[in-house]
Amino acid sequence: MRLIAIDYSEHVGQPQEWALRGLTFGERTLLAGRNATGKSRALSVINALSESLLGLRPLSLSGDFRCEFEEFGNTFEYSLLTKDMQVTEERFFVNGQVKLVRGSGGIGRIYAETLKGDIEFQAPSFFLAAVARRDSIQHPFLDALHRWASSVRYFQFGSELGKRSVAFLVENGPQVNDRDPNQIVGIFRKGRKEFSDAFVAAVVADMKAVGYDLTEIDVGSPISIQLQTVPNLPFRADPSVLIVKESDLPGFTDQFGMSQGMFRVLALLIHVNYLSMIGAAGCIIIDDIGEGLDYERSCQLINVLREKSLKSRVQLIFSTNDRFVMNEVPLEEWAILIREKNHVSVKNYENSEKEFENLRFTGLSNFSLFELGLLDGRVEGD
Repeated sequence: MRLIAIDYSEHVGQPQEWALRGLTFGERTLLAGRNATGKSRALSVINALSESLLGLRPLSLSGDFRCEFEEFGNTFEYSLLTKDMQVTEERFFVNGQVKLVRGSGGIGRIYAETLKGDIEFQAPSFFLAAVARRDSIQHPFLDALHRWASSVRYFQFGSELGKRSVAFLVENGPQVNDRDPNQIVGIFRKGRKEFSDAFVAAVVADMKAVGYDLTEIDVGSPISIQLQTVPNLPFRADPSVLIVKESDLPGFTDQFGMSQGMFRVLALLIHVNYLSMIGAAGCIIIDDIGEGLDYERSCQLINVLREKSLKSRVQLIFSTNDRFVMNEVPLEEWAILIREKNHVSVKNYENSEKEFENLRFTGLSNFSLFELGLLDGRVEGD
């Protein structure tokens, strides 16, 4: 199931009002825009919706979601309106037919497959009916929405991605959460255990494609720092971090000794390869891709990710202000966010094809078109 469009607003009529209109997605979509236009906010809204549909986070104080999806030729529309962390409206359509509708107080109707008709229900107003009423026999259409939400993975490339985190390996400890970008040691060990050398080889190959010539990736004790042990623990806990062997260095480097850029790339590629091999990721969201990388590696990273998306049909949604990333992504995959006060609109190839095509013939780079304001409706001097 693939997200194809979203509209969102919050705190309507209040000083905190913010609205995003007309954001559509293809298999690969680059969110571009000037600083403070709402790129990161838009991506976090998508992630928040996915987590709400899985019951992983409480409802927002105020939010109005209008989303469209597609899967196997079917179209799905889901809308959700919340106020004061209560659902006031929720609707779900499949191919234009109403399958679920509810209002305030939690009272609503839902289509029951075995009865071939609607039944009434009342769900708690602080809980989504799409979650509370999920039933693969009576309401199998809700499974599609759950599959999409389960497939979303959200990464903030400008964050540490677990660089300062240490894993303590404990027998019969908690399961690794592959939705948590900081559990990088656990994800690597899980990928190696499930897919053996093929997993490690895939990460090594991708790192080389980005310009980091590694020969080995492993988990081991920290090398560049010394951790103070905690006395009187009731169990044995070994501190572990990622370590790598670069081809031109005699020894290993641990994650604390790596540059921030190198570690971000390594962590992201470990996650992406693991999700690809288990078939779990349908939508990978990356905010601020290329942050902290040089020109060549920014370009190479985006090429690796776009190629993986092409081969696996995983939807890739990412944002950047990096001119090198912008130049590497075809204009057909751009979504330019334009903010006027507290409202954000979108210009893309779909709604501005003629304008994009005319600008292509200027001979300027993608970033130059953006920098001069030619793609977001601005001109130099405005």
